[in-house]
Amino acid sequence: MIDAAERIVAERGMPALTFTEVQAAANQLNNSAAKYHFGSRENLLGAVVESRMARVHIRRQEMLDELEQSGRSPSVRQAMEVLVLPLAAETVYREGSRCARFLVQAVFDPALEAVLRGHLHADSYLATMKLLTDLSQVSPEVGRWRAQNVNMLLMTALAAQEGYERTIEECDAIVADLVNMCVGAFDARTSFPALIGTSLRSSHALPARLQPVPTPVDPLT
Repeated sequence: MIDAAERIVAERGMPALTFTEVQAAANQLNNSAAKYHFGSRENLLGAVVESRMARVHIRRQEMLDELEQSGRSPSVRQAMEVLVLPLAAETVYREGSRCARFLVQAVFDPALEAVLRGHLHADSYLATMKLLTDLSQVSPEVGRWRAQNVNMLLMTALAAQEGYERTIEECDAIVADLVNMCVGAFDARTSFPALIGTSLRSSHALPARLQPVPTPVDPLT
């Protein structure tokens, strides 16, 4: 039923997600099975997100630990790989994936955004955002804003590229170029840094989903 729910949201959007639709897509004959197992649509969404993002968080934390243990200051590219590669493993590299197409629905639907927000507060994600912000050549406010925007661009690009049958070499090429794209966007010149910084400090300047996520004091230890 988790796969069925992901497929429905990815292909038809959140309005199509009902227990009836999930049970039909999962070929589940018991009409109360989804309600029994998950209790609510929000719990079902949470199960989908957890099933996909758990591996992302584990791999991301492993990469952060490797950077810390190296004893060297990471580059922007290395930090960006921490953001990109774990997500790519669950999308571009996974044949038949709908994960990214599912996740980008959070941009348009408050219910899924609320479920996903908990995963955006995961230690590995916060540590990655802080690492990128610390490495940025602009103000911390703009650096955090850019890191959030790069993550959104990444999810959209992965959604467009996932689900196809490709060789490992083709996937490697796509993901390497996505890293290049993200680094370029993150490091781009800021035309009006003072104005942007002022706007970002206003609590009503951006929708909630684009507000910089608070970072822990010392997430890498």
